Amino acid sequence: MKRNAVQVNSFFVEIILVILFFAVSVTVTLQLFVQADNRARQSSDLSVAVIQAENIAEQVRSLSSPDQLPEALKTAKQENGGSYRILYDRDWNRTDTDPRYVADVTLKKTPSGGGTMVSVSVSVSRRRSGGDNRIYSLSSAKYLPES
Repeated sequence: MKRNAVQVNSFFVEIILVILFFAVSVTVTLQLFVQADNRARQSSDLSVAVIQAENIAEQVRSLSSPDQLPEALKTAKQENGGSYRILYDRDWNRTDTDPRYVADVTLKKTPSGGGTMVSVSVSVSRRRSGGDNRIYSLSSAKYLPES
């Protein structure tokens, strides 16, 4: 049985088209996996950032005196006045070197005639080469009456 040139050429064209189809399919599938991984990372970052910010806000709300400092801020780096910076590594453990995440906390005490309003603003960001990317921010306040 002899094959003519048209049958051989059509076979090669079909093989080339099948290979092209699989190459396009692999490219699209890889892009979907990369996007899914990015979304999962963003979701994980947001979850932990919310937990860290709420932890600091709850510590401020549990203060009994305006002279107290929340436990989370006792070991934090004080920037200026009532601003603090907490540095975290990639696993959200506190660190002093090469931070991946940063929590900027501003603690403001406003005295009034009957007591003091203590307010806190927490902003959690992810460090990147182009600058910080804010993940979550939270504000809270507590009024502490004079005893």
